[in-house]
Amino acid sequence: GAEGLQKLTPAEIAELAPVYTKELRRLFDQRVVELARHYQGRIHSWDVVNESATDFSRNLLNPGDPICQSTYGLMPGDYTFHAFQLAQREFPEHVLLNINDYLNNAAYTNQSLDLRRRGCRVDVLGSQMHLFNPQQCLDIAAGKPIETPEIVRNKMATLAKAKLPIHLSEITITAPGDDARGRQIQAVIARNLYRLWFSIEPMMGITWWNVVDDCGAPGEPTTSGLFTRDLEPKPAFHALDQLINHEWKTHTTLQTDPNGGIRFRGFKGRYTLTWTSPDGTAQERTVHLGATTDR
Repeated sequence: GAEGLQKLTPAEIAELAPVYTKELRRLFDQRVVELARHYQGRIHSWDVVNESATDFSRNLLNPGDPICQSTYGLMPGDYTFHAFQLAQREFPEHVLLNINDYLNNAAYTNQSLDLRRRGCRVDVLGSQMHLFNPQQCLDIAAGKPIETPEIVRNKMATLAKAKLPIHLSEITITAPGDDARGRQIQAVIARNLYRLWFSIEPMMGITWWNVVDDCGAPGEPTTSGLFTRDLEPKPAFHALDQLINHEWKTHTTLQTDPNGGIRFRGFKGRYTLTWTSPDGTAQERTVHLGATTDR
């Protein structure tokens, strides 16, 4: 039974079930190869391994082990390492290879560092933040210390030690009621958290988990979307639209100095510059202002 299995070492399990162990590895490898060859580089990024940091923290991912007694059941030995090695061989270089987890602590950071030390290309660190329980959002509205600036900054500082861009890959903010008050609480929390996340230097993106109400996995809240089930935008949608498409975009008109230069303070990102040349012709150019751009 399962209890007896836990008493065995990975080598003993592989000896008892050599065909199973070999087939498990073959099927895992086949899945990576199938995806890479099907999409042919048409995807921007791929989560190579999801939620494996718990296994790393329990010392279950050991080089040379033929099989892993994972938290989730039997898995190929050292599966995170092998998955990244195979993915970086099969996927084109422009496809970002991500790791993703809910365990936002030092174990996850150390796992990412360990994979890279062993020669894996890990491009993005995915971090999850789910406020699934409606009571959590009521507690935040009441001033209780949940996902406060201090908590979030400390968590992100730990993850930043991996020296990778951070992608908030799954976030859930549940409206604590499907009424005006509940939706407004969701909107205020969303606005405050997005502004906080936007201020984190290595943050490269945020992905809302369930965009439409009542469309999540079984057991997930039905009021955590940005849209109602009928696709009507909720206050949280308008709050994020105001940030992303208005407050976080730089629109300005400037006069050049005698040398033809301009100075302005704006957000990093892609800019469309339009100007009129001395001969009166309209000009346009797209530029990207990033972390290494001085001017």
